[in-house]
Amino acid sequence: MIRLAIGLLLLPLSGSLLWVSAKTLAGVAVHSSTAAPFAAGLGIAFALWAIHRWLILDPVGPARWAARGARWSYVLGHELTHAMAAWATGGSVYAISVGEKEGHVDLSHSNAFVALAPYCVPFYALAVAVSYRLLLWARPDAGGEALFLFLLGGALGAHLLFTWDSLTQTRQPDLDAAGGVLFSVALIAIANALMIMILLKGLFSDSVPLLANLREAGGHTKRFWSLAWLWSRPALTAAKKRALAW
Repeated sequence: MIRLAIGLLLLPLSGSLLWVSAKTLAGVAVHSSTAAPFAAGLGIAFALWAIHRWLILDPVGPARWAARGARWSYVLGHELTHAMAAWATGGSVYAISVGEKEGHVDLSHSNAFVALAPYCVPFYALAVAVSYRLLLWARPDAGGEALFLFLLGGALGAHLLFTWDSLTQTRQPDLDAAGGVLFSVALIAIANALMIMILLKGLFSDSVPLLANLREAGGHTKRFWSLAWLWSRPALTAAKKRALAW
């Protein structure tokens, strides 16, 4: 019950952060010339998702293999993120099973962080960033920044889209394990919004006023609660008078 109440209280903040992060992402993609490869990777990920969702309802041949491979890869990344989150909190991983539609990981213990980590941490985007950093460490003159940004944009787009699908198409036991659907969805939205803005700030610092964006989200949230209080105050006053009259 407590986490349900916390989830309700966090919903305005999560909505505000999502709105600001979406505007930031669109602004970078449209107005930053250096973000063209990143925007291309992101756009291709969304285009492929839309084609698969609405135009190719029953893919065959290479399209079918690609769709199955993408789903299997997502499940693999999902379960590995559970495992990494468990390791990060001192837990043990006993077994991992991965299939095209679902997977499972046996852990010594779990908590909200472990349960929700795959929905908040873009596993393949992180893998792309780490791989590129290792490449630059081994070969400082390797270059390839445009390819790195393209792959990172595609990986981030895939994370957002597969996370959306997993949350909207099936009921996820992870959400119940973390404290309920409302509480979990609010945390997932906040984590992804912050992740997008921080990532964009790191990549395109001149184009992303991070502190201003956070203040904007805070302002939206404050206005929501101010209006909520303004609208609910008469009802609360009337309820208080009735209670005193009894």
